[in-house]
Amino acid sequence: MEFTHWKRRLQDHFEQMGFDLRIERLAMQDILKLEATHGAFLFFPITVHLYERMGWQMIAVESHHPPEVDDLFAEAQVQSLFQMTMMTFEEEERELILGFYSNTGRYLTDPASPTGQLVRVIEEEWNEGDALRIKTFEPFPGLFVAPSFAHQTYAFAADGDKWQVLVGRTGRPASDYRFDGTVLTPHRVPEGELFTRIPIVVPLERFEEMRTQLQLEQTEILTFLEQAMKTIREFDPSFGFAWRGTVTFFHGVPVNPFAQRLWLENGQKRFRIMQQGSSRILAIGATSAEAIHSLDQAVGVGEPEGTPVSSVGQFILGIWKQFESDEATYMTDVDCEGISRQQVENRIRHSLARREPIEWLTQTQNSNDVCQFAGLTFTFPHRPPGIVHIKRAEDVSSS
Repeated sequence: MEFTHWKRRLQDHFEQMGFDLRIERLAMQDILKLEATHGAFLFFPITVHLYERMGWQMIAVESHHPPEVDDLFAEAQVQSLFQMTMMTFEEEERELILGFYSNTGRYLTDPASPTGQLVRVIEEEWNEGDALRIKTFEPFPGLFVAPSFAHQTYAFAADGDKWQVLVGRTGRPASDYRFDGTVLTPHRVPEGELFTRIPIVVPLERFEEMRTQLQLEQTEILTFLEQAMKTIREFDPSFGFAWRGTVTFFHGVPVNPFAQRLWLENGQKRFRIMQQGSSRILAIGATSAEAIHSLDQAVGVGEPEGTPVSSVGQFILGIWKQFESDEATYMTDVDCEGISRQQVENRIRHSLARREPIEWLTQTQNSNDVCQFAGLTFTFPHRPPGIVHIKRAEDVSSS
């Protein structure tokens, strides 16, 4: 199907449906822009861009609905319109047509088409079965996917008689996720992202083969992250205590590492563990096993560089999100009542290693917070600096 032909047919289809169209041809980008209104069919105007990217014939829709109209309601309206436009084409002509609703980042497909089946496989394997959406600054995207577990954006291209998978060169900011892979900020694809081919090529309509490839990608990355975390915890079991951030402590020293598995431009892989805020590479390898072996050697050589803080400091500074070595600046004093400081240190150290949950009793913006951890009750200011009061939990409950 000729590119100009399918665009013209869609334009004619909108006109036949009774849409008022304002047409603009963006010749430099080979894009047809339609500003469309239809008082009876849609309650709001839309802008439609028709273009081709990575082998897809893209129908990108942006709606201009008022704030009181729910985004998902507008999405359902646009999805219904998209399905009606598919009736314009014969079944074989719909194979590579892909819709995109830019307001919510959702991809729209004919479920019965090869494109629809491919998107469904991606949703099932990489998106927990939910509708595929993308956050992006790119005004004219192709089929882009940013899985929560991955450190690069993926793109899927229709290349002749096969599906070709590509990855973005920019990579994902390390501050978007914790060392264990927990997502802190959803990945947003940058505008003008450049993609490079990787050796994942699947014949068209071999959907189970594509499913297997997606499973292998996810398993390899998650296994690497799990092994990296396990390796460091062999030397410090409290590493990675759940501070809801990327920063943690290693033997009491504030650290901010991240782990990545990346595809390089030459189609090779790179596994690496680095320290944020510095150029220090803790471990790197062409395979996961090679990188994990290097990491084991790096973290097993002795105490890390830096000034360690106490176990009390790790716990309280972590709550305050102050990952600093100068704990006295933040904890002006530690008052232990009915228990020695050394006993407190030992209890906290063991509970951090077991990653026990914090039980909050009181949290107030302008006063003291109270929580229980390691069989102890802690009272301290909501924000630093201040004095930390510590008692046995049973002493508090019996008083």
